[in-house]
Amino acid sequence: MTTSLLTTSLLAAAALLTAAAIVPAPQIDQPRVDHTVTVDLGTSLGAPTGVGSGFLYGLSQDGSAPADNLLGPLNVKSGRGGGARIDGHGWIGDGMTAGSGYRVRVTSALDQARRLSGYHASYDLLVSDLFGADTTQPSTTVYPCTNGDCSNWTRFIDQVVGDVKASGLTVNYDVWNEPDGTAFWPAGLNSPQYFQMWDTAVREIRRLAPNASIMGPSQSGWNPSQLGTFLDHAKAAGTVPTYLNWHFSPHPVQDAQTAQSLLSARGISGVKLADNEYLFSGDQHAGYQAWYLAELAKSGISLADHAIWTDCCVTGSLDSTLVNGQPTGQWWVYDAYAQITGQLVSVDNGGASADAVAAKDQSLRRATVLLGDSAGNTGTITLSLKNLPSWLAGSSGIQVAVQRIPDQNPLSQPITVSTTVVTGDSSVPIPWSSGTDAYFVTLSPANGPITQIVDGTVTSGPNYFQYGANWGQTNGVSDMYDGTANWSYTPGSVAQFHFTGSQVALHAVRDFDQGQMLLSLDGSPATTLDNYAPSRNAAGVVWTSPKVANGSHTLTITVGSGQNPASAGRNIAIDRADVS
Repeated sequence: MTTSLLTTSLLAAAALLTAAAIVPAPQIDQPRVDHTVTVDLGTSLGAPTGVGSGFLYGLSQDGSAPADNLLGPLNVKSGRGGGARIDGHGWIGDGMTAGSGYRVRVTSALDQARRLSGYHASYDLLVSDLFGADTTQPSTTVYPCTNGDCSNWTRFIDQVVGDVKASGLTVNYDVWNEPDGTAFWPAGLNSPQYFQMWDTAVREIRRLAPNASIMGPSQSGWNPSQLGTFLDHAKAAGTVPTYLNWHFSPHPVQDAQTAQSLLSARGISGVKLADNEYLFSGDQHAGYQAWYLAELAKSGISLADHAIWTDCCVTGSLDSTLVNGQPTGQWWVYDAYAQITGQLVSVDNGGASADAVAAKDQSLRRATVLLGDSAGNTGTITLSLKNLPSWLAGSSGIQVAVQRIPDQNPLSQPITVSTTVVTGDSSVPIPWSSGTDAYFVTLSPANGPITQIVDGTVTSGPNYFQYGANWGQTNGVSDMYDGTANWSYTPGSVAQFHFTGSQVALHAVRDFDQGQMLLSLDGSPATTLDNYAPSRNAAGVVWTSPKVANGSHTLTITVGSGQNPASAGRNIAIDRADVS
């Protein structure tokens, strides 16, 4: 588990990090230089592995929570635990033997592993947490192989392996968590005592379970120099792990390439890569998470788990991706990631901070794209869709639905920003309004007439709004469609909605302070609409056009000079438009 949750000894400015773990610092949106992310659906790069859909201490103590309806949709691939912070202090608390303190921890871990096995997910068993080295251990703790004496450590390993074998479960033995930090292992990674501990554990596990999977060194951050020293020893000693594991990889693609080079340079083959704690506290928001998953998907890393910072270790909140049993924006990112199925396709982000993972699934007649941003940028991203396969088309073409996943806690569901129909290669604008948000795009057959939803923030594309002078925008309006309002209270201020279709329905605010607006379709005589209402309706339909010939049209919206006598203002606030 992360040292920032369980101890501050490894990190400078500990008080600041602790505060950040409790109340994450707000991310400041950065302006974006608009750019293009290109998805080539004519490529096939292999089946998605779902790497990254895993959780450190994400389940309840007995593994029963969260419920299947909150765990199943995520297509969870891995979990990690070992009873940390459960009363009794493990093997240490029992006087270096298997008493009640050890027993409650191993029971919890195996219960969690059993629950995840139902989803065909792996489980990384934190051996050091069963031992009791979870930063709550006393200062008098005698660590394995102190003064060269590994006898008690050997008995402990025998106990753990025996209990795992008796359960009938398969686990990855994660020998010691973050040994480069004094809070977990005072002697330090790559010290003589560490290597004695490591070699003893690996040899004993493999003696008792020859096919066992073993992970290490599980260092607290990306440090290729330390990994190289570890591998030099492990190769010479014959104790190379099944998984070369580290935490908080800053650049998964680049770091995985470096790790493979470290292995190749030493003539070591067949070792998998793992990053079984990822996302620092300040990065745990929908936008960064989606970017990180996109990186993991193309990295070659086999296993990765979301880190826990605020509610270790038995709450069953999937590392705070659930709040009071309800999904958050992060949960919905994992839900979207689980829909990346079929065959991965090529994505080119041009070196920008935004990136995506995309796939096509002919069996489901669906293509999906999950986009995130590593730098908190805002502005328009153009999603260029190339080489759309013919099997995606319906009688009316291909429907492209863009959903925004706001970093909101809780979040009942993602918000549809736009729905369009295309017949071939196309460019889809994504109005990235908040740097902490993610976006999910689904392509599917369009059959018959459909309603295309266009949020008031969309200012480019086939259907879009255009605002003149004296219009402003407010974000974070919870009762409006995409959480945004485009507004003006200056008489004569003009906005236009350009669309292709045969009818438009305009959604706008009705409230005690709303004014009047004039609506004109294609230059027809203006209709005056009064948006005053004694009680608020923020997102309802205020006007529907007559049916017109299918084609390109313009709706002109002008702030009126008149005012209902009962109204407290002349505000006009646009929510969205629906095109059919």
